[in-house]
Amino acid sequence: MSRHMRFLGWATLLGFGLLGLGLVHFFQEIPLIDLLAGYWPLLAQLFLGLSAGVLSAFLAKWVICRPFFSQEREKYRHLINQWSWTPGGVVFISICAGVGEELFFRAGLQPLLGLWTTSVLFVLIHGYLNPFNWRISSYGLLMVGLIAFFGYLFQETGILTAMAAHAAFDAVLLFWLTAKNDDAVRIG
Repeated sequence: MSRHMRFLGWATLLGFGLLGLGLVHFFQEIPLIDLLAGYWPLLAQLFLGLSAGVLSAFLAKWVICRPFFSQEREKYRHLINQWSWTPGGVVFISICAGVGEELFFRAGLQPLLGLWTTSVLFVLIHGYLNPFNWRISSYGLLMVGLIAFFGYLFQETGILTAMAAHAAFDAVLLFWLTAKNDDAVRIG
């Protein structure tokens, strides 16, 4: 794993994570230990989150594999493959993004801004809602729904569910997009 990839992972984990924990600490009335414990048993949260993330990733992959999306798929595949990926690197980046971004968006912002506003903001920041590109925006609309689903899981079960769903989603798509076999990217 490259030094840049490690830096990006740690920056995402610590930057977003600490901002999110700060928002919880200063603007919400839930103790951090209760936030981390959630409402369901930890193993149930983990199982539900991993399942939701994998299923959501396959839905996103199905959309990405549609012929109308081929130009964007190749653009993002090329962008992602500018880095040298290892299986450990994919897992590391996915976990860092899942934990850090969910602490910020779900635990920190969602209780303050609401489920849908936070979901739209998340997708906007990731660049998937673009008024100049209807294809990427159609994917962005799917992402708003999936991210809202992750937010709903957070509200009902706990933060670990959202973290696991996000990490699994990212890992499935990154493993697929970084596959050396070109057929793995073209075949839906």
